[in-house]
Amino acid sequence: MKLIKLYPLFAMALLSSCSNDQPQQSGERIIPVAMAEAELRDLSVHRTVTAPVVAYLRVYVNAMTEGQLLDVLFEEGDFVKEGDLLARIDTRRQEAQLRMAEATLLEVQHHYERTKKLYEEQVIPKTDYEIAERQLAEAEASVRIWRVEVEFGEIRAPIDAVVAAKLVESGNTISPNQRLFTIEDHSLLVTRPALSEMDIVNLEKGQQLNLSFDVFPDQDFQGKIRRIYPAADAITRLFTVEVEVDQTQSPHKIRPGYLARMHFTTDHRSNVVAVMPESLVYRDSKAYVFIIEDGRVRQQEVETGIRRDGWMEIRSGLEAGQQIAAGNIDVLTDGAKVDVRGNFRRYGFAE
Repeated sequence: MKLIKLYPLFAMALLSSCSNDQPQQSGERIIPVAMAEAELRDLSVHRTVTAPVVAYLRVYVNAMTEGQLLDVLFEEGDFVKEGDLLARIDTRRQEAQLRMAEATLLEVQHHYERTKKLYEEQVIPKTDYEIAERQLAEAEASVRIWRVEVEFGEIRAPIDAVVAAKLVESGNTISPNQRLFTIEDHSLLVTRPALSEMDIVNLEKGQQLNLSFDVFPDQDFQGKIRRIYPAADAITRLFTVEVEVDQTQSPHKIRPGYLARMHFTTDHRSNVVAVMPESLVYRDSKAYVFIIEDGRVRQQEVETGIRRDGWMEIRSGLEAGQQIAAGNIDVLTDGAKVDVRGNFRRYGFAE
């Protein structure tokens, strides 16, 4: 009889226990996550390359005749104007040869005039007249040659420039084609770095860029791409990019030989929406993020771009400033309730 009385009590306790556990078993699961934020970032590719500054126009002044140098009138650092006399060569031998050629020409001219008159009177054949005519032309050419040789005794500047190198001294005996001076036009200075094909595809003529120099560490300078060489170097497989140094806006005088550091942007991706790759989940070949809104997450498909410096570009589907889940996202589903435990942090990546 005691067992019959106790059974209903046990059944009621069991039902009561089940009734108390039901809300807990059917209660919504709260998933702890870390939070991240979609940011506007600069994911452009920046390159810094170095190359020395050189004068765009450099002229090697060579001797055009032989002889002894009588005077050398300029030296390194001097400014010269086009036509200025740089040096003089002893041309007494050439002048003597010129006088001989002129005397020969005078004699040949008299012979030619007599021959021409006789030919016109039909006293001599045409071949004699043609020989005299050829001799006159040769004598005139000889005079012109020796006059040029005498003129070559004066070494003059071909352009307005600065003397970069003086390679001879007064008293030196020189020969034809021997280099005497190197002069440079410093009004246009350039630098010619070498870049890979992956970099030059995003560069173009006229593009502005920033320059810096080790001698002026706290100053910024401007440059402009003047030209890009059409073919790569056969050995290095690099393309030469010629950059003009803007001297009009330069706070300091730039000299050839300074080492220039050129800062290129080869892939412009500034102010793009970017997220940490850890906040992305891939399902069915599509990328998704979970946007946190009022304690829940909303699954959002996004279009991704390039991945660079530890960030993933988002081309569409997300706006800067939106908060997204960045940890424990593999177990998240659309509409899941979450508990934000803090901000997602990484180390070793550019911030």
